[in-house]
Amino acid sequence: MILELICTPLFLLLRGLILLLPAAFTLPDWSVSFISLIQKALFFFPADVWFIVIGNIVFWLVAQFTWAIIEWVYKKIPGIN
Repeated sequence: MILELICTPLFLLLRGLILLLPAAFTLPDWSVSFISLIQKALFFFPADVWFIVIGNIVFWLVAQFTWAIIEWVYKKIPGIN
């Protein structure tokens, strides 16, 4: 519920921006295919599941990258193994 409360204004903003596009606006073929793929994925699992999964993946990627930078920095200091 908290995640939904946080993401609802974001979705409203995105929906509003999409509605501002003119009717004659043409999308590239890849974007139409991507939107179709997202619609199929959201058919099987709700959006909050996708947010949790993608958020978890992004969190661990950032955590590992940050640790790699920290490790690189302290290994550059002479006398520390």
